[in-house]
This record gives sequence, structure tokens and C-alpha cells, in this order.
Amino acid sequence: MVWKESSGTVGKELTITKRKSGKIQIGKHRKKSTVPATEKQLEVQRRFKNSSIYARAAMTKPDLKAEYEAAAKGDQSAYNLALRDAYKAPEITLVNTAEYTGAIGSKIIIRAFDDFRVAGVKVKIANAAGDVLEQGDAVLQDNALDWVYTATVVNDVLQGSVVTVSAKDLPANEAVKDVVL
Repeated sequence: MVWKESSGTVGKELTITKRKSGKIQIGKHRKKSTVPATEKQLEVQRRFKNSSIYARAAMTKPDLKAEYEAAAKGDQSAYNLALRDAYKAPEITLVNTAEYTGAIGSKIIIRAFDDFRVAGVKVKIANAAGDVLEQGDAVLQDNALDWVYTATVVNDVLQGSVVTVSAKDLPANEAVKDVVL
């Protein structure tokens, strides 16, 4: 087949791409738009550009590149996985304060996800007046899902206190969630 070793653009009509698996993908050649980009489209372009810069930098770091290579599946490359990781911020799906009593040693459980890996979770506890009582790192649990923060300062008045949780991934994207007690 003539396409087997081909790649590139044919007559500004078709684009031929060879996948990692060796499969050939043929698609319609995209032309430049004549319509000005919207603010939302410009934001997507900016995020994609920043993600591309991160992915290129990640590929120059052998340990990080090896992590992405190990996680890549099918036709996905380490670069593509790093690009996606940089494009998408982590997500905080749970902040469980049921075990937080304001006493030293009481716990806050956080569940945070990322398309690749959550690099760290931080917790800040402020009283109703907004004064920061304590802050620090949560610890990843053996189930690889939950992070636990253990209180180190007494909080005598829980009502109105605010627990702020932030989760970061390797490219330093951040998700923040506040819980009012």
C-alpha cells in the first residue's frame, strides 16, 4: 500500500499520520479559520501552549519521562500523556470533616484525583474571623485514593471555621475547595 510509509499533507486536502502502533490515520486537512477566535477559544489555545511547553520540558527529564512512558497506553506517547496532564487540573471530590473535632490529632480526609498523579495535597484551617490556625500537608494513604490531614493545633470554635484544601499535580495545576464548618 502506498500510504504505509507516508506521512504529512497531500495536496492540502488530506493529512496522513502514522500512529505509534504502526497504524495509518488519514484525515481531512484542517484549514486556518477566517473567523476571529473567541475569548474562550483564546484561553484554550493559551492552556494548550502552556501544556506543550510543560510536556517538552518533561521529556528532557529522564525520571519524569520514564514515569509518563510507563503510564502511556496504546498509541499514546509519553509526550501526549504529559501534555494531557498539564492541560487538566486535579479534582477534589471529597473533603470529609466528620472526624475533625478541633482537637489535636483529629483528622480531615480528602479524596483528590488527577488524570496522571496528584503530587500533593495541602490543608489550611482558618477560624470564623479568617485567622489561619494551622496549615500543612496531607499524607497519601495506602489505598492510593485518600489523603489525610492530622490537626496539630486546637480549634476551640469549630462553627464558621473554614477548611481550605488544595491539590496539585506534577505540572503544578491546582484545584482548591473550601468547606465551612
